[in-house]
This record gives sequence, structure tokens and C-alpha cells, in this order.
Amino acid sequence: MLETAALLLALSVGTNAAPAVPTETPHPIVETVTEITEGLVPYEAPELEPELPQPEPPKPEPPKPEPPKPENPKPTQPKPPAEKPWVNPYGQTLATCTTSFARSSSNRKKNIELATKACNGYVIKPGETFSFNTVVGKRTKERGYKEAGVYSNGQTDTGIGGGICQVSSTLFNAALESNMTITARRAHSLSVSYLPRGRDAAVSWGGPEFKFKNPYKFPVMVGTYYDKSGKLTMSILGPADAKISKPTIKVTEKGGVYTLTRTVDGKVNYTTKSTYGKH
Repeated sequence: MLETAALLLALSVGTNAAPAVPTETPHPIVETVTEITEGLVPYEAPELEPELPQPEPPKPEPPKPEPPKPENPKPTQPKPPAEKPWVNPYGQTLATCTTSFARSSSNRKKNIELATKACNGYVIKPGETFSFNTVVGKRTKERGYKEAGVYSNGQTDTGIGGGICQVSSTLFNAALESNMTITARRAHSLSVSYLPRGRDAAVSWGGPEFKFKNPYKFPVMVGTYYDKSGKLTMSILGPADAKISKPTIKVTEKGGVYTLTRTVDGKVNYTTKSTYGKH
């Protein structure tokens, strides 16, 4: 390339001149170009300065939640009354009495059994009255009652339904102990073997009657148990949560007269008298 440039320069001097004979001495231009090229330093790309990390732009704050809008108040419904726990209406024995008929005849035992079954489960509501003759009914052969010993006007005799007075007398004592209001009761003309004097209650169809009234605000029920071995149990049943005052019962004797007195909370609330002839 440098030789070509020297040649062109020579031609520019004159076209008529004879071409110069090349010599070994280098042309001054060539030398100058050679010097220039030798002095050149190879190009090196400058090193780039590392970029400093740019700070991140601040994050926009999240929008503040709007305050909740007040809800329309719902109309309050009245709460239903709490249900009371179930209570067994006849889960408590308010009072009971047991007597024996083991030595009785088979006919008398049958009469006791029939009268006992008639009373069993009978409910007396508050203020109502229990009537033995009404509940047991007339004692007749058609209804299964038999001839057995009875007391009549201070003497022993036989009659249809003999022995049922043991049922009424046993129930009388259960009614006494449960503080029932006794409205009708009469003693036998002769003393009985199954209860102390003053604590029996005679009954007969069309004659003496045994009645009592329920003084409580809850119903009571007559519960009975006839044991074929010779035990009769009569009970007054009430609610499992019932609370009643326990009465004190006392029998005194003066001049052949037996006086039964029942006291409740320090007050006498029932008195009855009995007199008996000789057997």
C-alpha cells in the first residue's frame, strides 16, 4: 500500500518524466509512513466503570381499608324459656305401711288381693278426695269376692268380702304418714291383730267409709304390693322432688278410749278416737 502511494506521488510530478529507477534507498514518505505506523499503539477498549446500584423506588403504600359500614341491627328474638328437667311424678314414696295376713284363710287372702289391685295406681289430683268404697266398689260374688270373717256390731261373723278392712286400715296409716287430710275414718268394733289399737279403719258397703283428701299442689298416687307369702304394702307416691313435712303420730289411751294425734311442724292437724269391745 505504501509503495502504491509513492508511485502515485511520482506520477503527479510530471507525466513526461522518465520513470525513476527504483533504488534500495527508501523514499522519505515511505519512511515517514513507516515511522507513523510503527509508533501506533494497538487500540484497546477502555474499561467501563461498574454501575452503582440504583436505589429502588419507594413502594406505594397499600390503600387503607375503608371502615366497615354499620350493619342494620337485627331484631332480637325473645329467648324461649329454658325447659325444666323432667321429674318422675310418682318417683318418691311419701309414706308407706306394711301389714301381715300370713295366717288368713284362702278366702280372706283372695278378698285382700282383689281390693289391693283395685286401689293400685289410683291418682288423686290436688284437692281431690279418695273414697275407698268408690274405688274398690261393691264386694260381690260376681266380682270374685268370697265369704270370710268380718266384725259386726262387736261380734265376729262371716260376709262377702271379709278381710278388705285390712286393705283400708293399711292405707289409712300410709295416708296418715304422708300428711293426707283424713275426711272419714271409723274404728272397728273389735281390735284387729294386724295393727295397734287406734290405727285401724273399718269399711263396709253402705256403712263405715274411709276417705282422705290430697292437700298438695301436685297429684299423688296409691301404690300397692300384694305378696303371696302374706305381706300387704300400701304407699302414697308423689313427685321425685317433692318436699313434705314429716308428721309425728301418737296414740294415747284413757278409760278405754284411744286417741290418735298427728302433729306437723309443731301443730296438731288431725285427731281421731277409737273404742273397742271385748272379743
